[in-house]
Amino acid sequence: MKKLLFSLLAAATLITSCSEKFETAAPYKDITLVYGFLDVSDTAHYIRIQKAFLDENKSAVSMAKEADSSFFNDISVRIERYRAVKIGGKNLYVDSFHIYRVNMDNEGYPKQPGAFFNAPNYAYKFTDRLDSQYVYRLKITHLSTGKIDSVDAPVLPTSKTRFKVYVIDDDLVNIDGMDFPATGAGKYYTFDGLYSPLPNYDYNGELNPARLTQAVIRFNWDDSDINTKQRTPRYYDYDAGYVSIASNNSFTYKIPTQELYNAISTGMGTAPANIVRLIDRVNLSVYATTSDYANYRNAILIRGNGLTGSEISALYTNIKGENTLGLFTSRVHHSGPITITKKTVDSLIASPLLKHTNIKGTTYR
Repeated sequence: MKKLLFSLLAAATLITSCSEKFETAAPYKDITLVYGFLDVSDTAHYIRIQKAFLDENKSAVSMAKEADSSFFNDISVRIERYRAVKIGGKNLYVDSFHIYRVNMDNEGYPKQPGAFFNAPNYAYKFTDRLDSQYVYRLKITHLSTGKIDSVDAPVLPTSKTRFKVYVIDDDLVNIDGMDFPATGAGKYYTFDGLYSPLPNYDYNGELNPARLTQAVIRFNWDDSDINTKQRTPRYYDYDAGYVSIASNNSFTYKIPTQELYNAISTGMGTAPANIVRLIDRVNLSVYATTSDYANYRNAILIRGNGLTGSEISALYTNIKGENTLGLFTSRVHHSGPITITKKTVDSLIASPLLKHTNIKGTTYR
């Protein structure tokens, strides 16, 4: 069995792929791994650049404990910016800057313990404010060989004029609140959104850089002690899944209400003695990301990943270069509070599915 060890992330979650199979009896060679998501709302941006290694003559377990086996000491890393709107059929070059390696432990992101080395915990960082008018090109130059790895990522704007979730942004839609008072066949909670690109936008032939959305509903409540009157805020995140952005730039979520009741049941669990639950407003977060991530996710769905995947070879990568794997792209999120309707709260209180949660009312009137 090939001793291929991914030291960037756990193998089950690393964005890995390649168009070639690894040779069964291949000598040791470096494989460049890249992982990064740009988010316009972040004040600091981190990119993992490390090695995977393939060696028939050494123990993968031993190599995993050696930091020198997993980091490059001879690379130069730059960000180049190009205009997202083509001029004369080209995305014109704007400027570039070096980015430098930092220890993530010092940045407040310690590495999880395990079989892999824990120190140092390196990534590449820059703090420039992202601008959605530009495409960001990551360029990695291997100084000892002259080999260059590169990858482009658009920046998704978060402006409400571009990224709309009507149940959050439109008072006329939100005025009725989040309404899911009944379960059963044909009962759904539905909300819509829109992601509009910049005028004349063109990223690798795509007129809209956003291709996929994911929604998360955070159910909030207070655990209220009937004796001490003390309240403790609690929450549970329900993943509403992925929805593609249509050709008209719109997207629609249609969630079976039964799933929402099940989520509340799971999240709250059985109420402890002397505790009643008071429902608070929910927070809806919708994330938008690119076709590169959509293609990666589709590859995972088709072939699987990690230890249960069909093979160790790659699934998807958008990194250009020799022996390179990974994903470098962008995402953006939009969130806001929604009030659950009184009719729905009354239904939650009365539902046999939620009797054990001991819901008695709301934190608001």
